[in-house]
Amino acid sequence: MTGRRVAAAAAAVLGAAAVTAPTSAGPASAVPINGCPALYILGVQGTGQSSPTADPLADTGVVGSLIGPVVATVPALVQRAYIGYEAGFGGIVPGGGADPYVSSVSGARANLDAAAAQVVEACPDTMLAGVGYSQGAQAMASFARDVGSGNGPVPADRVAGIALYANPDRGQLEPVFPGRPGQTVPDAAPGTTGAAVSTVQVLAAPTGGAGIATTADGYGDLTGRVADICSDGDLACSAPGQAAVLRLGAELFAQADLTNPIGAISTLGAGLSSALGDAWNTVVLNDFQFGPGDVDYVPQAGLGDRLVDAGDPRTSSPDPVAAGARWSEIIAAVTANPGVVAKLIAQLGAAWGQLAADNAELVNPVTWVRFADTVGRHNGYALTGQMNSGIAWMIALAHDIAGAR
Repeated sequence: MTGRRVAAAAAAVLGAAAVTAPTSAGPASAVPINGCPALYILGVQGTGQSSPTADPLADTGVVGSLIGPVVATVPALVQRAYIGYEAGFGGIVPGGGADPYVSSVSGARANLDAAAAQVVEACPDTMLAGVGYSQGAQAMASFARDVGSGNGPVPADRVAGIALYANPDRGQLEPVFPGRPGQTVPDAAPGTTGAAVSTVQVLAAPTGGAGIATTADGYGDLTGRVADICSDGDLACSAPGQAAVLRLGAELFAQADLTNPIGAISTLGAGLSSALGDAWNTVVLNDFQFGPGDVDYVPQAGLGDRLVDAGDPRTSSPDPVAAGARWSEIIAAVTANPGVVAKLIAQLGAAWGQLAADNAELVNPVTWVRFADTVGRHNGYALTGQMNSGIAWMIALAHDIAGAR
């Protein structure tokens, strides 16, 4: 699939200064810097666990259960800040803001970018690390992809490691270290020997499916320094692979203000109509081919992929005028050669059959048995010890970086 997917259902599941002195008052997005540590960890909490005015030093929530022990163990080497943001899902998740999910994630990413740039500018020898959970993991994953591709707010060689938990952007059957199947030991932080990190293993049981958002993008220069931990059965990060309709619905809900039921129904209906129209126009413009006296439907992407792409608000809408003109050409070609009708019906019928196959897991009772405890699995990362290897990793990074300074 092309483009980045909006991770709405991840949140729906939950509906289960001076460098050498304390930072003086500044912009709301500023993070506290008290001297320059070896490692500065930026944390982004999940849905309902943050707010724009959240205390940046409060070790609360799922992310706090990882970062808090790190700071307590090596306080001279590590500082941290939690990124305040709406952490909302259309106003329906307790503790979260009223913003639609799409806006909430965008706000988290903007504040994360500002914080990372601030630390890197203030402390030239300090390395960054990031920890994100659920909605916060999507913002952190977006940050990591851009940094790894050279398009982020900081250079890739300033980022020591990124730990993602319940990441809605986890790829299909993605390993713990995306792009590195079988790897369990993180890559060393740039400029270090990695002696301490080499003793750490980030382990997780095999996980099926993919994130409810999913993205085709990798982590570029950060590959090997990004770990993506997911509990199988957590719908946020291990949604069924054959579930295009589920992903489309997630995208539409992500853009809605759900505090007003009547308004939400109207918004969802308009969004579905728009997505269907954009998907069809994309099909017309890209998936029909012409030859002398002939027309063929040769899909460059399946109908499920077209629908999911069309529902993503970050995907540009196709030109309806160009699509209309192209459709007129198709009708003219069919009129001139009616013999192609039977062939087109068969080709389009096969595409509809593939769309049904792309959603087969949604009608399989076994699928929903797998997700019977999805809320518990989504909320249980700290309770089940899955943060322990992340704690060890961050402590090891701090030691390696301090040793190299």
